[in-house]
Order: sequence, then structure tokens, then C-alpha cells
Amino acid sequence: MPIPMETYIENVRSNCLLDLPNLEQQKEHDKIMVMVCGGPTAKDHLEEIRKKSQDDRYRIFCSNKTHDWLISEGIIPDYQFIIDPKPSKIDDVQNPHKDVKYLISATCDPGVFKALEGYDVTRVFALSGMGKPKDTDIVEVLFPNQDITYLFGGSMAGLRAMSLGNIMGYLTVEFYGFDSCYFNYDDEGRPIYYSYDKPRIENVIECQTDDGRTFFSSPVFASQARQFLTWKHQYAWMKFIIHGDSLTKAIDEVDDEQNKPKHDLLITDYHRSINREALLKKPRKGFGEDDPKASYGTSGYEHAGTISVMAGNLIKEHGSVSVLDYGCGRQTLHNAMPPITGMSWVDYDPCVDELSDAPEPADLVACTDVLEHIEPECLENVLDDLQRVVRKLGFFVIATKPAQKSFSDGQNTHKIVKDVHYWLPKLKKRFYVLKVSGNDVRFKCIVQNKSLERKSDETNAA
Repeated sequence: MPIPMETYIENVRSNCLLDLPNLEQQKEHDKIMVMVCGGPTAKDHLEEIRKKSQDDRYRIFCSNKTHDWLISEGIIPDYQFIIDPKPSKIDDVQNPHKDVKYLISATCDPGVFKALEGYDVTRVFALSGMGKPKDTDIVEVLFPNQDITYLFGGSMAGLRAMSLGNIMGYLTVEFYGFDSCYFNYDDEGRPIYYSYDKPRIENVIECQTDDGRTFFSSPVFASQARQFLTWKHQYAWMKFIIHGDSLTKAIDEVDDEQNKPKHDLLITDYHRSINREALLKKPRKGFGEDDPKASYGTSGYEHAGTISVMAGNLIKEHGSVSVLDYGCGRQTLHNAMPPITGMSWVDYDPCVDELSDAPEPADLVACTDVLEHIEPECLENVLDDLQRVVRKLGFFVIATKPAQKSFSDGQNTHKIVKDVHYWLPKLKKRFYVLKVSGNDVRFKCIVQNKSLERKSDETNAA
């Protein structure tokens, strides 16, 4: 914490008493957020930034002293964003502009808010969960009837901008000057970390990326580059573009390369063979041949009620519905369904020979207790294939604990054991996630094709 904890807590308390609007979660849209950080490569892209500032598709964001630098270059940003609690940030708001909207954290020095009186200011909550009382406790007491939207991320404004973009509904964020490194020295031999005059004295470290490139940085900036990857994956449904050759961009490119699918398979031959073996295995002792609980691949029947309701709603809306059970196993979902006029049905499972042909897209896709069985190296391909086949809605059920069953080679049948926080970014990257429910054993979610207008009432999805 760069200021005493007592001062930090008093900042939060006094700033929450100001008569200002709070930043709220906004709907997704097609505008592009351009976050101009102050790194040394930003000055090399001023004309690009200028053109984007004049294009209605873009919104220009900046933080701290970058605000004054952009304006001095004839570029009026749409937003200035400040989260730093240090009193020195008052210097960064001495030249406010009537056309700029100011997003100021409740943690900032009250002098920042004072300097912006009469301007368009929105309070944001870039809190830490620290203090006695905790900063979050103060906010909840002072705003008892509001759903507070917290700004997550690291201590640097560029990292918090990723969370800010998510809150404000942006799906694409472009960075300029988000470098995390330096390239030159000033006349006194100090590293130049910014595109404008702003001395910074820190220890210098040499950083090498996994592909062998070397950059000079500081502990704080090197940490920023590493943290970028964490938040990039946390917000996997968003697209982040880094302009300028820098440490952050180099790390981002290596990460993209390392996370590319190694192949285009949905399932390997070995995994298909042990799944086929499990599906053909006789029912467990004590269960009848027709008991859906008897064997592997039989849990689908549990969701017949939900699928019936979802199918019925789509028939009311469109007159008919096609349903696909993706990873159907022993087809217990299909067998448990009541007859519904206007509904057609396809079962697909790559481990069942007669059901293994690649399916066509369907209005409603059920994928229940399947994704946790996918080999990790095939998961992205399978999720992409689900995106292909979900024409309107999908109903997914995903287990988050190890299975009670094992394959013949001793492996647990659940190949991926991760909680909901692992799965949601991957799903949100490909779908609108309309509803999530469940427990610590498994969760259910309803998703929608992103090419359709998002359903405003989630309860209409099921």
C-alpha cells in the first residue's frame, strides 16, 4: 500500500459520501476500447490514436499523466481513469477538459475529486479488501441498496483497464504504450519508461521471454507483464490487442502460440477406445439392464424435464425445434423425453459408431456431463465445435469433482476437474451465458448463440 492504511480507509469513507454516480455493469456492445498507457512506444503510434479518436467505433481511455500528454498532442480522450491513492495524483487532474469523462476510484486522494468538481465524474471501486474496517465493508454500509460493481485486477492502471472494459461492456480492448519495459536512457542515464517526461527510479532487471527475446524492465513492470496473462485468461471472451513491440506484447504472443490447439481432434483414438469399452461394459452389480444409473454414459435422463421446457419454449417462439444431444452416451436423455409435436432429435457421440457422424447445427443443444470427460488437449476444439452446432440455445452440465468411475486403464473418467471459474471464461468466449446454477459438485448453464440478439429476460431461456 503506497499510503498509510488509515489514510486509505479514510479516502474510501469520505469519497463514498460524495454525491456522485457509481460505475455500474453495462451491456456488451460493439464499440472498441482504446487504452493509452504512457509507455515509450505510445509516442510512435500517435497518428493511429488520433485517427481512432475521430472514429465513432472507438473510445479513447487513458490514466494519470497520459491525459495531459494526449491533450497536448491535440487528442481529447473520452475517459481518464485513476485508481492510485497517492496524493501526487492530484497533479494529474489540474487541467481537466469539459469533453472528458473522469472515472475516479473511491480509493483516490479526496483532492483528486476536489479538483474535478463541476466535471463529469463517475466513482469506481478499485478496492483491495484491506483495512479495519475493510474498504469493501465501508462501501456496502454506505450503499446498502445498490449492487456494487468492483474493479478487479492488479495495482497498475493498464491491468485494471481490462476489468474496466468488461464492466463497461467492451469485447475488444486495444492497448498503446502498455510496454512494461524501456528502450532508452535520459541524459542522466536513467531509463525512460514513458512517452513523456516522467522520471521513474527503480531497480533494473533483464527479462527473457520463452522464445528467447530480452527486454529491460523493473520488478514492478515485469510483474505487470506477467499479470497481464492472468487477466487475459480470466477475461477469455474479450479480445486484447497490444500495439508496439514491447515486453508485454512479446509475452502475449508467446502465450498465444503456447495455447494454440496442438491438433484439430475432438478426441484421440486411445480415448475413444477406452470410452467405447466403458459404454459397452455390463451394468454394475445390483442394477437392472434398463436402469439408467447402471452404467457409464447414462446421466442424460436427469435433464429431460429441462430440455422439454426449453424445447417447448422454442416451439412456441418459432413453430418447431431441432434438438441435438452432444455426447449422448447411452441415449438416456432421448429415451426419457416425452413426445413433443414440432420437435426433431439427433443423438451424437464420437464413441458410438452408429452415432459418430459430425452433427449439423441444431436449435437446442444438450451437452450434459460431457465436457469434464474431454481430454485437456482437445477441449478448445470441442468447445469450438459446440459453438458451431448451437444455433439458438445450449444447455450444458459440467461436473467439477472427480468421478466415482474409472476407465479400464485406471484413469478417473473425469479428465478435467475444474470449478465454475475455470469454465465460464471459456464459455463466455463463445456464447452469451444466460443463466448459471448448481453446487460444488457440478453446475448447469444455459447459453445462447452470440449471433442472435441476447435474451433480456434470462428466465425465458428455460
